[in-house]
Amino acid sequence: MLNQFLLIFTRTQYVLGQSSLKGNGLGMEPETFKPITAWDAGVVTEFIAGDSDILVQPRQSLNSIAPAIRTARVSEYWSMVCPESIAREVRFGLGELQIRSQVLAGDIVSLATAFLDQFGLPQAKLRIEVTRSQSCPKFHCDYLNVRLVTTYFGPTTQYQYAGEDPVHEAPLYGLVFLKGHKHSTHRNTAFHRSPEVPIGEKRLCVAIDY
Repeated sequence: MLNQFLLIFTRTQYVLGQSSLKGNGLGMEPETFKPITAWDAGVVTEFIAGDSDILVQPRQSLNSIAPAIRTARVSEYWSMVCPESIAREVRFGLGELQIRSQVLAGDIVSLATAFLDQFGLPQAKLRIEVTRSQSCPKFHCDYLNVRLVTTYFGPTTQYQYAGEDPVHEAPLYGLVFLKGHKHSTHRNTAFHRSPEVPIGEKRLCVAIDY
């Protein structure tokens, strides 16, 4: 099973920049640095330096994860993660939520790794949540620097631009980067909220922030 997990992680297309897998908790020590392509690092860098408070990046869907999420336990798991602990914490967190999906685990590991690389962080907060309710019904901005949110199952994050009425919905599996009040270029130009979850349905989202 571990070898299958490593294979999935190695082949995933969602990794960023130039980074070695040595010491990432997966036991892999390649001789050369491997390319990382979780998202366009240049686009995210421009977003961080600019005046916009939200960046939404669509991406390809993940196959075969829905059945594992439908039977998941409704709860949340969060932990501070560093490069050495990401894989371990993701496996443990999904286990606590009773989700068995190597594809999902590999994707969350690669996103968390890319997040640390993009922002040059030694650690970040990772939260994996399975919910049946709308946890944050009001549009708001969080007191942090940057948060990355992606929804793997169910209704997705909603957002609204300041001074405008339309409510937008992020694409399923899309990457939503949100600046918080602590960020130096935050301008209160956009706000977000969690969506309503239909009765009897579930939502799985992952948030990474610092």
